Amino acid sequence: MAGIFTVCRKELSDHFGSKRYLILFALILLLSSVSAYQGAEYLRDNPQAGFLAIFSGARFGFSFVQLMVFFGPIVGLALGFDAINKERTSGTLSVLLSQPIFRDSVINGKFLAGAAALATLTVSTIGIMCGVVIPILGFGPTLEEALSIVLLSSLTILYLAFWLSLGVLFSVLTKKVSTSTLASVATWLFCSIMIPILAMLIANQMVPFSIELRPGGEGSEGFNPQQSPEFQALMQKRFVIESSISKLSPTQLYSEVASSILGATRVGGGFSLGFRAPTLTQSVTASWPSVVAIAIGLVVCFAASYMSFIRSEVRPGG
Repeated sequence: MAGIFTVCRKELSDHFGSKRYLILFALILLLSSVSAYQGAEYLRDNPQAGFLAIFSGARFGFSFVQLMVFFGPIVGLALGFDAINKERTSGTLSVLLSQPIFRDSVINGKFLAGAAALATLTVSTIGIMCGVVIPILGFGPTLEEALSIVLLSSLTILYLAFWLSLGVLFSVLTKKVSTSTLASVATWLFCSIMIPILAMLIANQMVPFSIELRPGGEGSEGFNPQQSPEFQALMQKRFVIESSISKLSPTQLYSEVASSILGATRVGGGFSLGFRAPTLTQSVTASWPSVVAIAIGLVVCFAASYMSFIRSEVRPGG
């Protein structure tokens, strides 16, 4: 156990001092602060929206949740994609293992350090957002809203930790940093962009539009096919299929759970603030399967990287 904390302290110090982490931290913090400020401006005119509107977006084009959906995988993968293979190629891994440190302490310490760095980023960003908004509005979140913020923070840390574990897995399975980098970028693009596109294409093929104009005078003048029950039923079927396929992506799972916690419904790529869940407990109950799915993905990725690293051969000098 002492070896784990020794590696963790060293890696955590490296993260906090690395330009890569600081640049990503500064970018997310800047965009989140701007989003929170514009959310405060919106709440001045629409106080009924509630304090949580600063996280889910209002009249502006991005929000904290959308930033995490897009930048979260980048941050998590950036802290893990070279955790092992960089040490292996530089020859420092064999030197490290020659010390009185168990092999499992190395990978456990590296993962804990990455998770701690991601937790620091998440909590600091959300705390600063609240610190920016509260003086502007003159009031803070209610007790239930504060609990929602805590749950959102925990969910975000879990989500980022999943991408960290995936990055560590690529680092263990590949010998070159360039290979793990390409694998990380490809996975991020596939989950963030390709899966939603494929879900839409598959839904279009499975439920094609077949609404025709009604005959007679109603067909060209007074009838709108988009308001017909048939059209609405087709759209509902397509939405169910598209949503089911999109849940293969962790970004979609995170977005759905976050919107449920914040009491907002997803519309297109953003959120609508017109819906509020009856209680926070009901929101959590409805979204727990998605949270479990993210947690299972994290455990599977880390377990695979752990077993592969324990069984791998480490030669002197690489």
